[in-house]
Amino acid sequence: MSQSKTCLAVLDSVADQGEQLTDLLRPLVDSATLITDVQALFALAAEQQLDCLLINARDDQELLTAAFRQRALSTIDCPIVVMVDEGEVELAVAAVRFGAVDVIQAPVKPEQFVERMAEFAALPRQSDFTCEAEQSRQLVMLSERVAQTDVTVLINGESGTGKEVLARHIHDNSPRADKPFIALNCASIPESMLEDMLFGHEKGAFTGADKRYEGLFEQAHRGTLFLDEIGEMPIVLQAKILRVLQERELRRLGGSELVKLDVRVIAATNRDLAVQVREREFREDLFYRLNVFPLKISPLRERIEDILPIAAVLMKKHRKTIGNRCRLSKATQQFFKAYPWPGNVRELENVVQRAMVLAFDGVIEVEHLLLENDLSNQAQAMPQNSFAPETVQPQQSAAESFVPQRTTIHQPYSDTPVKATEAEEVVSLSDMAWESESRMILNTLSRFSGNRKSTAENLGISPRTLRYKLAKLKDEGVAIP
Repeated sequence: MSQSKTCLAVLDSVADQGEQLTDLLRPLVDSATLITDVQALFALAAEQQLDCLLINARDDQELLTAAFRQRALSTIDCPIVVMVDEGEVELAVAAVRFGAVDVIQAPVKPEQFVERMAEFAALPRQSDFTCEAEQSRQLVMLSERVAQTDVTVLINGESGTGKEVLARHIHDNSPRADKPFIALNCASIPESMLEDMLFGHEKGAFTGADKRYEGLFEQAHRGTLFLDEIGEMPIVLQAKILRVLQERELRRLGGSELVKLDVRVIAATNRDLAVQVREREFREDLFYRLNVFPLKISPLRERIEDILPIAAVLMKKHRKTIGNRCRLSKATQQFFKAYPWPGNVRELENVVQRAMVLAFDGVIEVEHLLLENDLSNQAQAMPQNSFAPETVQPQQSAAESFVPQRTTIHQPYSDTPVKATEAEEVVSLSDMAWESESRMILNTLSRFSGNRKSTAENLGISPRTLRYKLAKLKDEGVAIP
């Protein structure tokens, strides 16, 4: 379910400076809000779905760490752009490591700043669970039926199948849709922090607790709390979760007051909790409390009809950031349906993004697919004709002439070993794709006499992507026109 209204937030502890940035960005979106501290950001994210967040860390580096600590709770799932001072390399690296999609070095001209932010300010959002396969349709029907109640739901499925997407779909179709949806991955948070995050604490509860903190259960009041990877939760905490579900109340750490709750809980796991119960790794009483309405998401390899529609959604999602409008060739479509996708939708998204970067002519071919595992090993297990290339027309465009011959690209798929002479090496698929891409970039750059803007437009990529690739070529010792 995509939102029609785009919302952007600017986090800047210096109000005047932040207001200037916010004013520049207002024409890009329907709503732009300035916030000066992380708690205000947290409250804003609980009230509305953000489409983009700009963090100005120039004068307050601690703001960056605090903001990303909040994002670790999965309450802020929009693209985040960070602004740092020129030369602050360590801070820029930290921002990328935290998960920023872009880092802007200041000072920067207003028009350049707006152009960079325009790439992220109105990204398309997709929260509906894509369903074409019959079992997926039935799953969505069940989820929408249970959404009308407050029954606790337990979603089971392999990693990357879209458990959180389904949980959001349940929330969006429930009477709680206009209230907060807060997600927590129980496996990603240290055990020492998990209890505090869930239940909160009172001022003075422990060293460093200088003010009251409302935990995620309270923050999700009248909304939905999604507990992902619930099977990873320490068994000590399981008893406390059980009590909250039974009594609908909690006591903050260091406090005596009982806090009444109105929250819908959806849990998810990629484990078999029944087996964990038998092995005494998961509480039986909590299992039955969570498993009131079980939903199971099939892996992608068992719902082949969903693969291409999901790929189409992903290409639309990443079109703006990558700057390339793409479609899948028939051979790639066949390959997508034949490949087992052990990483499910998460792996599919990674592969689609890589292919969109490589597919300059807008058509994603098999040679553009860089998979998580070794492609040749995966492909050899498939029928040889399952991803045969499309027929190449006798006349090729100038751009196509730089793509290696498909007979060479598809050599690793053959059962016959490839023999390499002393003057000829067998290179990996990624090396061949990069070689082809490099030749195309350099040839196009030469045709436009080194004009970067014209080259990027001709290749169908953003100027920023072109700058990155030229820098990579320069690092490899290639002379750039």
